[in-house]
Amino acid sequence: MKFIIPKNYKFKNRIFGIIDYPTAIVNIVWDVFIYFLLRNIDANISIRIFIFTLLSFPVLLITIVGFNNESPVYTLKYVVRFLIKQKIYLFKKEF
Repeated sequence: MKFIIPKNYKFKNRIFGIIDYPTAIVNIVWDVFIYFLLRNIDANISIRIFIFTLLSFPVLLITIVGFNNESPVYTLKYVVRFLIKQKIYLFKKEF
């Protein structure tokens, strides 16, 4: 069986076919940061688990769902770049 793959097709390496590697690293760093913050809080273990889930689950959902199959890391990069240099391009069509 032979597969024909176009030359301009880009393979994206992903973990389990869902999350790309830079996004997974960002998720792990975020979860470790939350974990170390919650270790210093003097609270019940169930409250810590609830807060950890509350802060890490939305980030994981955005990672899995994504924006038009775009990595959230790149989306965040584009948003920050736009906030730093705001340029609005208006094109007027003249007939």
